Order: sequence, then structure tokens, then C-alpha cells
Amino acid sequence: MDGTSLPQLCTAIPGPRSIAYVERLARTECPAITARRARRVDETGVPQDPIVWTEARGANVADVDGNIYVDLTSAFGVCGLGHGHPAVVAAAHRQIDRLIHAMGDVYPSDVKIELCDRLVEITPPGLERSILGLSGSSSVESALKTAAVYTGKPGVVYFAGGYHGLSIGALAVQGYKDSFRAPFVEMLNPGVYRVIYPTPALQDALDASLDALRWVLTHHDDVGGVILEPIQGRGGNVVPPTGFLSAVRALCDEFGVVMILDEIYTGFGRTGRMFACEEEGVVPDVLCVGKAMGGGFPISAAIGTAQVMDAWGDSHGEALHTQTFLGNPLGCAMALAAIDELVREDWPAQVAARGAQFSERLRRRGFDVRGRGLMLGVELTDARTALDVTATCRQNGYLVLPCGVDGDVLGLTPPFVVTDEQFDAFGDVLENAVEKARHAG
Repeated sequence: MDGTSLPQLCTAIPGPRSIAYVERLARTECPAITARRARRVDETGVPQDPIVWTEARGANVADVDGNIYVDLTSAFGVCGLGHGHPAVVAAAHRQIDRLIHAMGDVYPSDVKIELCDRLVEITPPGLERSILGLSGSSSVESALKTAAVYTGKPGVVYFAGGYHGLSIGALAVQGYKDSFRAPFVEMLNPGVYRVIYPTPALQDALDASLDALRWVLTHHDDVGGVILEPIQGRGGNVVPPTGFLSAVRALCDEFGVVMILDEIYTGFGRTGRMFACEEEGVVPDVLCVGKAMGGGFPISAAIGTAQVMDAWGDSHGEALHTQTFLGNPLGCAMALAAIDELVREDWPAQVAARGAQFSERLRRRGFDVRGRGLMLGVELTDARTALDVTATCRQNGYLVLPCGVDGDVLGLTPPFVVTDEQFDAFGDVLENAVEKARHAG
């Protein structure tokens, strides 16, 4: 498997070995995770047990039954460079032989220091201080804590449809699904304020969103931060109107609050820029990154301006914010390799060009496409259709996911290395899947 193959299927999907593995998993994993299989059957009537992965290269994934798929999710956007990129894998092997774990904030590794330097070089000018973490939500929590430390105000404005992770700190500013928040609402920061996110489909959406933001900032003097995605990912690959980020930046400056941009999904070339905020030349006070940062390894960062980050002050005694695995050497080495490859091959420019080509190919087939770069969404009629299409695509060897607040968008975030042949063959499958769903409905 070299990563450029079309699907090669030798069993029903899922195959017998995948089913057996998932039966084992259902006995040992929290049912809130594995039990999604029952929900899918209830919603669609189509069994959708997970397939169990064993190997991945480029845009291909193999399961325990020997089936080969084309992954158009990049494994939740993590593998932008493709699964198992040779340079990233080589860096991991070198680092494993040298040093796997250091002591975070007490005795850091050399590669942690190199990564922090590199992040300053590739992020928008003015972002000079990093807090490393292991997940996107930990990056968000670091940013929220930074805003509170800098302003002395714990309140946060967030946007409807926004997704910033499900850890207890990040959950307070999650605008994607109220059902995620409901069981834990009494544990969450009560000083949060939701405003609408402008979508091109809504008339005067930009003005309405900015007016709502101004109203909250005017009437709630406890707000210390505003958090948003430059393009909403899980919320449906929603691109706001031009000028939105610049206007939010101006309002944050006017009211003296910290602007936090969540680029966990959009960062590292996904939208055709190294970071999506560069499209408008906006520099946030804190930039949250993760997912593709480590080429497959769990690592993240909250990167801020010196002015905002220095509000933490010098450490006295025990660190005010730290983690056991902060700046893990293996993750730092892989992140450095991934970043070097992104820059060396100028992947952001390649993604911009390929994304425009792929979008046009889908539009010629009659699909409504949203997004930017290789962060695309195909608009479908409803959630049931999206689930049916997802299932049919998987039966034909293509891995895709529904997204959007209403679940009616098919998200496409392929590895940057996906081939024209793989994508064009997917177009045929997608056409047939939508037609099949239409007749079934």
C-alpha cells in the first residue's frame, strides 16, 4: 500500500474481523463511545459498526479484514501531509532512539525549545510565546486561562456552531450542540455569552453578528476574551463573510479583550494558507493550534503575543499551569518534521490550488460546495441523507463524515496528497450515493 491506491475491498463492510474486534471493544470501552453503533442503526436502519484500522499510508487506510480505503477525513484533519509521511516517521524513529520523555517545564528537551522557536517563525508576526499541550481542547483551555490572567475577567464570548473540544474547560464555550453541555452545565464557567456566527446564507448576517458581539461587550463588563474559529469546522465548514475577522479584531481592541482564534482544524495549510487568519491579515492575541501540527502525534499549542502571555508572570515555586507530558520530545520532533515539510513543499499554496480544482469538479457534478482549500463541505438536504451517503461511500471504500449543526453537510478534509484519480473516482461514488439516498427517501 503506497497511499495512492483506489479502494480495494475484499469483504463486506464492516468485515467479520472488524465486527469481532468491535464486539470486544464494546465490552471494555465506555458505552458512550462505542454505543454510537446502535444510534446509527436507529437513525438509518443501516448497520455502521466501526471498521478497525491496522495500517495507513498517504491517503489510504487498511482494516483488519484486508480492505483498503481512501480516507477523505485525514483522520479528523490530523494527517494533512498524509498518513505516515516518510519525513515525519523518520524523525520519530530518530527521536525514539534518543529521548522519548523529558520533564516538561522542569527539565525541557532540546526539541521542545526548537519547536517553540519554529512556531514563532511560522505564525503571524507578534505571536511569540507558546504553551504546549496534547490536544486541541487543552490548547483552548490554556488560551481561556491566559485571557483571564491578562484581563482579570473570566467571562468569554463564543459563537453559535463553534466547536472547541469537550474537556470541561473548553465545553463552556462549545456552541455546536447544547446536548454536549447539558449534563455538565453546573460545572461550567457561567460567565459565557453566545452570539451568532455569520453565514453567507443569511442576509445581513455579518452586521447582525457584529452588532450582537458589540452588545455583549457593552453590557457585560466581566468579559475578558472572545473565542472563534476563522472557518467553522465541525459546525459545517462555514466560511464567514470577508471582513468578519478584521471586525472582531477591532472590537476586541476597542473593548480591551483578548481575541482567541481556534485554528486547531484550519491551521497548518488546511485552508490554502499556513493559518486561515492570514486571509485577512488578522493577528489574534492567542492562536490555538493542534491536529495536523504533529503529523499524527497528539500535540497542540496556544501561541500568544508577548504582552498577553507575559501576564502570567514568572513562575514562583510550582508552575501555575503545566502538564506531565508538556512538550513531549517525540511529539516535538514529529511536529518539527511536519512543519519543515509544509514549508519546504509550500503545501499551503498547493492546497489552495487543489482545493479550487476539487471544488470546481464537484460543482460541475451539480453539488453545492462550501469551504476553502481542502476544507470542503457538500451541502445535502438533511441529516438522514448525509448519514446514508456516508454509509454508501464507506461501502464503496471512501471514508467521509457528516458535519454541520444539523448534520446535513458532508465534510471533505482529505490528506493533501490525495491523488486526482482517487478524488475523481470518489466523485462517481458520491453521485451514486446521493442518487441512492434520494430514491430511498
